Parts: sequence; C-alpha cells; structure tokens
Amino acid sequence: MVEIHLNRAGINSVEMPTDPVEVQPGSLLRLKLINHGAPIHLTLSSTNARPFTDFDHQNVYVREETVFDIPLRDDASPGTFDLTVITGYGTVRASLRVMVLCEPPRPLEPTPRPRYPALAPAPRTYPPAVLLFAAAGIVLYLVWWLTRLDVVNFAAFLLLLAGILIGWLTQRS
Repeated sequence: MVEIHLNRAGINSVEMPTDPVEVQPGSLLRLKLINHGAPIHLTLSSTNARPFTDFDHQNVYVREETVFDIPLRDDASPGTFDLTVITGYGTVRASLRVMVLCEPPRPLEPTPRPRYPALAPAPRTYPPAVLLFAAAGIVLYLVWWLTRLDVVNFAAFLLLLAGILIGWLTQRS
C-alpha cells in the first residue's frame, strides 16, 4: 500500500514516495490517501497507463483517510507508467512511478507417484471364538462318526454354524 500525505507541509501539498512502486499484473495498486488538514479535492491521473490498466483519471474527495484501488490487467506486460496527483485546481502536482513486474514462471514440481497397495491380500486373522467353535465342531463330528448319535451330529452342526456367523460378523466390522 502506497501512502500519499496531503496538506501536511502546507495547503494543497502532496507528499509521496520518491522510489518507484512495484506491482504485479492482475493485482491492485492500493493508494492510501492521508489528509492532515481541511478536506481536499484531488485528481488522480495517468496518461501512459493504458497498456497496464483501464484507469485514466479520477476525482477524489478526501476528508481524513481514503483508500483508492487501481486494478491492473491480468495480461499486462512488464513496464512502467506514471501516476500523477493534482491538487489546488492544477497548481500542485506530484508524480509516482509505477513498475509492473512479471514474476518469472515457477518451475513445475513433479507430481508425486501414487502409492499403490500391495498386490497380495492382507493376511486374515480370525478371532479365538471362531477357532474354538471350529475345533469343538470337528471334535463333535468325530464323536458322531464313532457313535452315530443324531444329537451329537446336530450339536456339531450348530457349533460350526455359530463359528461361521461369528467369523462373518467380525470380518464386516
């Protein structure tokens, strides 16, 4: 933000930086107009700013402080233009050199390679309850094979079915 002091050194006086102001294409040239005296009318004007901005001139009324923005074109090429502040019905003039600088293009960063999961499936682990039901079901089937009691066969079937259900429910969560 460029500070321009008005009426500080005397009536209709204009004090602005002597060094050029650097701006980028597509940004705003922000002028902070600070009045140290009675309210003042001034004219902001630029005769050579057409390649950089659509701004030509503007009449501004400043009581205490005012911020005035001059938008720069996105497609502006590097170069300079002058901004003139006129007060006292044209008797006092002060100019500011504005340098439009283009940033050098940033080098493109290589895109990181995506990490792919391993092709082998993750090893499955079963809860101890599943292994317990499976072992008890197999033991009961061996007992049924020897005894041929239908109750033992039915109990073995229920134990194996309970183990399958517990394994299925724990894998889903």
